[in-house]
Amino acid sequence: MLFQIGAIGFSVMPINAHEADLLMGSDYAEHPVMGAQKPSEFVGQADTHLLLHGRLLPHQFGLGAWAGLQAMAVSGTPQMAIRGDGTVLGWMLIERLHERHTYLDVTGVGRWIEFDVEMKQSPVGASADAMISLLGSLVSGLGG
Repeated sequence: MLFQIGAIGFSVMPINAHEADLLMGSDYAEHPVMGAQKPSEFVGQADTHLLLHGRLLPHQFGLGAWAGLQAMAVSGTPQMAIRGDGTVLGWMLIERLHERHTYLDVTGVGRWIEFDVEMKQSPVGASADAMISLLGSLVSGLGG
């Protein structure tokens, strides 16, 4: 597994993430000072963003995982993000999904789909109902 976002696991198939960007930092407030450079005052951690770039081959593996990501994005529910080495990245909100279809078939679906998943860290986790739903999805995905 490369990444786990909610119930969706990114590996080589059916959904692949080949690149990831993690943006994090600090926020500062600047105060005007007469005749000098504005001093910056640390005010806390900046928003953390995770951007995954990947590929789908829908004619070989279907679009089920992508449909799951779309459902999570429109639900507005924070999703737990875990990197493949086990590092917990925290609760993330899926802000945007972007897909690019190439080599279109007669139905307009690309034989090769490149995608971007843009996420922002959430200060709060999912509700208890969302967690139960996530656990159910994970168990059913394991064949249980």
